Amino acid sequence: MAAYKLSREADRKLAEIYEYSLLNFGEAQADKYFHSLHEAFELLMHQPELGRPFHEYRRHEHEAHVIFYKADSEGIHIVRVLHKREETEGKFD
Repeated sequence: MAAYKLSREADRKLAEIYEYSLLNFGEAQADKYFHSLHEAFELLMHQPELGRPFHEYRRHEHEAHVIFYKADSEGIHIVRVLHKREETEGKFD
């Protein structure tokens, strides 16, 4: 059965995204966006080819963020979640 796993860095970033959304847009919007990210993870878990190649990873844009992941026979491993405006240089060393 396919699954998705988050790296510590991706998990930390999700907490930051939720906190930022909560403070700036309220609980309902923070919950909605947080759930939409997890729905995107599940979509990628079932269709990992949706992401475009990016170095040794794949990338998938979701609203204001970009999800970076690797796929294998067990599902996907989400290594990073970055804001679209965030620099990727040095984040994957």
